[in-house]
Amino acid sequence: MADIKPFKINVSDELLEDLRKRLELTRYPHELDLPKEEEWSYGTPRNTVQELVEYWKSDYDWRKAESELNTKLPQFTTDIATEEHGTLTVHFAHVRSSRPNAIPLLVIHGWPGNFAEVLKMVDELTEPADPRHPAFNVISPSIPGFGFSQPSNKPGFGLKATAEVFHKLMHRLGYKHYMAQGGDFGGLVVRALAIWYPESCRGIHTTFLVMHPILLLRHPIMLGKLLLGFIGAPGGYTPSEMEGVKPTINFFIKEEGVAYSIIQRQAPQTLGFGMTDSPAGLLAWIREKYEAWPDRYNWSKDEILMWTMLYWIPGPAPSFRYYKENFNSEKGMADLHKIIKTWSDVPLGVSTFKKESIQWPDELGGMVQPLKFTRRHESGGHFAAWEK
Repeated sequence: MADIKPFKINVSDELLEDLRKRLELTRYPHELDLPKEEEWSYGTPRNTVQELVEYWKSDYDWRKAESELNTKLPQFTTDIATEEHGTLTVHFAHVRSSRPNAIPLLVIHGWPGNFAEVLKMVDELTEPADPRHPAFNVISPSIPGFGFSQPSNKPGFGLKATAEVFHKLMHRLGYKHYMAQGGDFGGLVVRALAIWYPESCRGIHTTFLVMHPILLLRHPIMLGKLLLGFIGAPGGYTPSEMEGVKPTINFFIKEEGVAYSIIQRQAPQTLGFGMTDSPAGLLAWIREKYEAWPDRYNWSKDEILMWTMLYWIPGPAPSFRYYKENFNSEKGMADLHKIIKTWSDVPLGVSTFKKESIQWPDELGGMVQPLKFTRRHESGGHFAAWEK
């Protein structure tokens, strides 16, 4: 296809040298004397950042990571015309199966994730070891403003606009019908696809199902089972299903662990100055999430820095702004409310991981779509595809 161009990550030597110089000049903040079990209670510890910065500037091999990404994930760009944001250059990985009946699968990341989250599972998806399992053609794009996808220069690029871009991308690739999977922001984008493009999006799967609590008023039996589950009474949801509900409520109502989100949705440009200028600052900001959100996953230094580089290279400010566009603007909130309230006839699958911040009893997913699949996992967190 002439309008789809092959793409290889090829960061300039000048950018890498600039990064090294900035790391050399890192200035570290004052820190309290805390017991080890509390060292993350104020944010990312200084010694954690210092160790990574030293490795980053002296031993980390970005060219090795770059080569792995280019080799294992064939990448492309294409220009997508949007209704409100002009034409945007969209970056994506596209890994095809050898099977002629492979299902097109659109995989959508969130923050602070990236298109490369599919790296560890793409082989099994495209060429499953068990011939009885379905095979997929995997399309993993970067959300515009993330990674190597062009950001919009106009306010208002949020979930609905992202769904528009990715729907058009799938049609550009020749996929008139497709399935979609997403976590974090991706979980909201796949819901948007199911709502606005049900004729093409034939099924979605999510690890991050966000629903408006008001929906429970339309489903009194589910509401009753939820209330009974809270007090452990007969007839309520099981303890295993209720285990994740309290963290979900704390996340939404008490806003535990969401300081980053408040800042990013209120002052993304202000934050962008510091994080665009200081690689150590960006590392600390992102590293905190890699500690808090997985399920005891032991990140290697190379993994942490590869993920951080995918924000440092293009600059992270547009990814921060995505929070404001979705959670702190009139249009974004209107679209969000539609996404988390509206019924869609597109079939839904939900996987629930033990450490994920949003978890509901299995059948509640049926309040927004026909629920065809659920699975609860005894381990795993926010970055389940990478952790496993």
